Amino acid sequence: MTGPREYVKDNFLVDYGSFAIMDIDGLSSMAAALPPEQLFAQTSQDGPWFAATANMAVARSRAGYHHIVAITLELWEKEPPVEYEPKAEVHTAEMYSSSGRVRACNSGGETGPVIDLGKPDALWSVRGYRMDTSNPGLDGEFFPDEFDEDDEDMGGYPEGLEEFRFRFWPKDGRGE
Repeated sequence: MTGPREYVKDNFLVDYGSFAIMDIDGLSSMAAALPPEQLFAQTSQDGPWFAATANMAVARSRAGYHHIVAITLELWEKEPPVEYEPKAEVHTAEMYSSSGRVRACNSGGETGPVIDLGKPDALWSVRGYRMDTSNPGLDGEFFPDEFDEDDEDMGGYPEGLEEFRFRFWPKDGRGE
C-alpha cells in the first residue's frame, strides 16, 4: 500500500471555529447516533478536537473563529500508517456512513467536494490530522473587522493557518 486509493482536496471555510464531515444522506436517525450539539460538546480547541457518530464527524479548529483551511479526504483500502508530522495532532474515530459518500460542511451550509467511499451502510475508521501551517507572526485570532473585503476568493477570510487531512478505511480492515 503506497497511498490513498482516492482523495479530494479543496480550500474550505471554517466558521465559528469548527466544521463537520457529513454523509450526503444527512443526519442519521439511528438510535445510537449523537445529536450534533452532543457530538460538538465532545470536542474542544485544545483537547480532543475530533469526534464522530453515525453520518457525522465534528472537527474543531485551533486557529480561531473564521478562516480558510486546506482539507483533504482520503480513501484507503486498509489502515494506513500513522504519519507524525511536525505541528500535527492526530486523532482516530469511527464513523458509520449510510450512503458511502461524505464531504466537509460548515454551519453556513457550504460544502466541500464529495468523496465516494465505495461502500454504503458501513462503519469506517477515520484518522484525522490537524496541522498548524500558520505564519509565526500571526496569532490565529481573527474577527470580522479584520477581513479583507478586496479578497475575492472566499470572502476575505484569513488563509493558511491550518490544514486538515482525514483518512478513511473500512473498519473491518479489509479492502474491496
